[in-house]
Formats: sequence, C-alpha cells, structure tokens
Amino acid sequence: MSYPSLIEINIICIAVLLITLLQFRDSILRHLEERILGFTIIDTIIYIVLSTVTKMLYSVHMQSDLYSSNQKICVIYAVLYALSLSSSLLLAQLWFSFIFLRIRKSVYSYKHLFPLFSTPSIIGIFICIGISIYGFTNDCHTTSLQFRRLLPFLIGLNFIYIFATMFLGIQHAITQKNSTNRKEAFYLSFIAFVPSCACIIQYFIPDVPLTDPIFALTLLHVYVTLLKYRITSDPLTGVNNKIRLVDYLQYITQHQDPSKRLFLLVMDVDYFKEIVRNFGYEMSDRVIADLASFFKRQCRGQNAFLARTRENQFSIVMERDEVSEIEAFCQKLVRECDRDSMQSDMTSWKISFSLHYAEISNISTSNISQIFAEAKKNCYKPETPAPKD
Repeated sequence: MSYPSLIEINIICIAVLLITLLQFRDSILRHLEERILGFTIIDTIIYIVLSTVTKMLYSVHMQSDLYSSNQKICVIYAVLYALSLSSSLLLAQLWFSFIFLRIRKSVYSYKHLFPLFSTPSIIGIFICIGISIYGFTNDCHTTSLQFRRLLPFLIGLNFIYIFATMFLGIQHAITQKNSTNRKEAFYLSFIAFVPSCACIIQYFIPDVPLTDPIFALTLLHVYVTLLKYRITSDPLTGVNNKIRLVDYLQYITQHQDPSKRLFLLVMDVDYFKEIVRNFGYEMSDRVIADLASFFKRQCRGQNAFLARTRENQFSIVMERDEVSEIEAFCQKLVRECDRDSMQSDMTSWKISFSLHYAEISNISTSNISQIFAEAKKNCYKPETPAPKD
C-alpha cells in the first residue's frame, strides 16, 4: 500500500480516537477505570503515530540509500521503533488494568498488585531499549531485522495480559446470576482478542495496514458499550436504572423458563422526604447508597435483577417456582434490614422501606406503569411512620 493511503487511514483512526476521548473527558475525571481507558486511547494514538513514522522513515531512507551514510537517521529509527513497540506493550497492560478495575472495583488491590501487573511490560520495554541501543551502531536494515525477531516474544508478552484478562472476566461471568451482567463480563473478556489477532496477522502480512484501524474500532466499540452502561445505570449507586429494567423485562419475558413464574418486588424508602428535610441531600444520598449496597448483598446468588426506579425506590425482578419463595425472600429482606446498622449517625432514624410485590408473568412489559401499579396492590410491609424527635 502507498504511504499516502496509509497516512489517510491512520489520520481517520486518530480522528476517531480523539473524538472518542473528547466525548467522555468529564467522566474520566471521576472513575479510575475510565481514566485508564482514556490513557489507553492516548497510548493508541501515540502507537499509530510512531509506527507510521517508523515505516515511512524506513522506506524513504532505504530507497534513497541514506542508511549507510547517515548514522543519525539510524539512531532516530531505532528509538522510534523501540518506542512504538513499548507503547504496544503498554496498551496490553492498560487494557488489563481497565478490566481489573471494571470487574474487581478495588483501587486498593490494583495499587497493591501494580508491580506484578507491570512486570511483563517492563521486561519487554527494557529489551526494546537494548535493541535500540544496539541499533545506534548498525544500519537500519539490521536493526529492523533484530526488532522483527523480537516481535513473537513481544506478542507473547501481550498475550499474557490478554489471557489474564480472559481469566478475570470468565471468573467474574461465572459468578454472575444475572444474564445481562454475565454477557457484559464475557464481552470484556474476549473483545481484546480482536486486536491481538490483528497483530498476529500483521506480523505475517506487514504491508497491509490492519492493526491501526482495528485498534481504533475496538476502542470505539468499547466506549459505545460503556456509554450504554452509563445510560442504563444509576450514577449514585451503580445499579441498573429504570431504562435497563424495562429492557430486562422485555428480554426475560421472551426467554423465560416456562416452569417458573416472574415476580417484581418494589421497595420504597420510608420517610425519605423527612430525611431530606431534617438531614439534607448529602445524607439522603448516603441513605440511598447504603440501601443499594444492602440490596446488592441480598440479591447476590439469587438470580435477581436489581434496579433503582425512582429517587427513593428500588425494584427487584426474580424468577421463582412459587409465591412462597418470594414471601420468604421478602421476609429475609425485612429481617436483615432490621439487623443492619445502616446510617447509625441518624440517631433514632433507622433506615427501612415498604415492600410490595406482584407476579408479572402475564402482564405486558410494554406498560411499565401497569406492572408497578399491580405490585402496589399487594403490600407485604407497609411504610413505617417517621420518628418524632
């Protein structure tokens, strides 16, 4: 392929990556995982620029026979080649870091294990530096051959990160009872295989510009997936929102186990307006966040779909054989909430909630209001009056 065409393709790739980076510049200031994804996009842009310049430099000066006469060109070529390979190693490490934080949600564990995560990329970068120093005293053709012999080893280092990512994602997916979360975990586990396979193909067909467009399109696809997650999740609690609940209801009714019955539980926070009035919005947000964590713990391993459907309301969708199983789960929710010490700094104002449920197997999911109205008819636990200080 001619270099004008290569430059055009890579300019388009860089433009796509820059647009993607600018679109979520606000969120990368808040979430470490998305900040790392932003660094991944920046590193991809650097890799595309370095690899393009390296290829052009090699071609132009080989044709003009300047390698043997200009040692400075050889040094620049060796440095740029080493930097482009180093940036590709950092891409793999950044991707693994992004998946680790996305799945584990533990910044402390990530910082504690960072030296271990960095070891393969550091090894590869030092080897690249060594070969680039070797290239200072050799012509560019010899340096290129040395780097090309190194490529299978570097691809192997990249695959260490890819397989580690797969292991984390699959392990997380297996523990997920919710099909939506399970699909997302599998998606994040295997999506990195696309650019990795592109690198292998590129090794055998070096003249085809394959890796740069695939890197750009893969990161764009991941961003769109994250954007969809952001649209369908509650920013305060991280649980699903009403939009995703509607999507899930439409999905589950089409793929429902005919031997099971579908139920909706609706929990409204007791005396929520009084909490806001007496303790302020910051405390009310903490109450909602604590309740979300409580419901997450109770739904774990229950094949339940949790969502925040209103300012002071949570909902759970569950498949069960009998109504008695739903009543037993409701009883467990009430009992565990009484035992829990959520927001003890509100003195006598203990967090609680009213609880309603209904079977929705025979209700059309196109009318979400009808589903909630049906649930409100069947009260398991009424609203608790606000304490009188």
